[in-house]
Amino acid sequence: MTSVRIQDNVLVAVMIACVGTCYGFGLSLFPQIIPDMRKDLAFDYSFVGTVTGLVQFSTVAFAVLGTWLVHRIGAARTVVASVSLCGLCLSSIPISDNLYVVAGLLMVAGATGASTFVPMINLASRVVRAEQRGFAMSLISSAPAFGVLINSALVAAYAGSGHWQMVWFLTGAATIALAVVTHILFGRAGLFDSGTSHETLAPTAGGSASLRSIMPWVMLIFALGFINGLMPYPYLTYLSPFLREELGYSVGFASWLWATIGAVGIGAGFAIGTISSRLGSRYAMLTCYSSFLAAGALVVLDPSMELSILSGIFFSLGFYPIYGLLPAYVSHRATPRVAVTVLGICTVFQGIGGTTGNFFGGVIKTSTESFSGIYLAVAVTAAVAAAMTISLPKDRSAQAV
Repeated sequence: MTSVRIQDNVLVAVMIACVGTCYGFGLSLFPQIIPDMRKDLAFDYSFVGTVTGLVQFSTVAFAVLGTWLVHRIGAARTVVASVSLCGLCLSSIPISDNLYVVAGLLMVAGATGASTFVPMINLASRVVRAEQRGFAMSLISSAPAFGVLINSALVAAYAGSGHWQMVWFLTGAATIALAVVTHILFGRAGLFDSGTSHETLAPTAGGSASLRSIMPWVMLIFALGFINGLMPYPYLTYLSPFLREELGYSVGFASWLWATIGAVGIGAGFAIGTISSRLGSRYAMLTCYSSFLAAGALVVLDPSMELSILSGIFFSLGFYPIYGLLPAYVSHRATPRVAVTVLGICTVFQGIGGTTGNFFGGVIKTSTESFSGIYLAVAVTAAVAAAMTISLPKDRSAQAV
């Protein structure tokens, strides 16, 4: 069979690259290149705020669209189509001087991350054995950290000298090339087929075949999906203003802390993924929420430089892997088809949670005249999420022994 000619780790590497590209380039590049683009396109920060807000809504829409497409055309085709669309949008941004067109391209490029990530649980269920699935999904969800680091290098190399267009062209070309490679490898691995050959290699024994049959515990999963947007995003959104405006730290320190968060995020996928593969996704999730709790508490107790850095390390340890652990947990207790639906709904709740968290973060700052209340809320919410995680059934109970 052609499906056995492509090793599982190669396919997982391709999935990591797809998620890292669509989230890293499609979503995270624009914030790094805003000052350079503003010089030529003459847009203000109200435009920036509008676009970033619309990206949140388009992400929710693409999560729903991605779920629908998986059931219609299959997970592999959905991923290839999403990566291709992202590449076309990235390549088109520098050739347009119409702000409305640029805004639309940024929205679509940023939203393709959702339609790329949603099918991953289906693909992982087909090519990765159950005991390794949590590790694989943790690596996949940590992939955006790679994109952020690549963005930083490209922006430093080209945008600083006034050639910001080259950054978009290069990332667009790389994304389109990745789509071609992904199409070839997925085709040779038989992932475009509707057969079950891969599912025999990576069984999901006893998985529930309907959404109704998992309703007693899936509501906790949906609530955790909401919390995964509600809690982490305000931490990041208000981090720089908190450090620079309220605490008086320098731009250099704030930038260094952000770089630390990105660097730790790369290793976090391996660390949390190892816990998941050895102890189960539920224990890995509990580790992530405990890290969020520590991150928020440290800032509230003592926002010194040293503890702020330690807080950023704890935050990054939980932030990147957490988005792969929920689908990994579901994959142990439901069939791939149901797992895709659950992940799609979770992604919608995550987008709503992110918008809600940022809004209430602003309310907290306005009402208390301090950002510290935001980080207290992060710690409290993380404790609630940890308690909910403990209440979940064991993720190994549905597996064949």
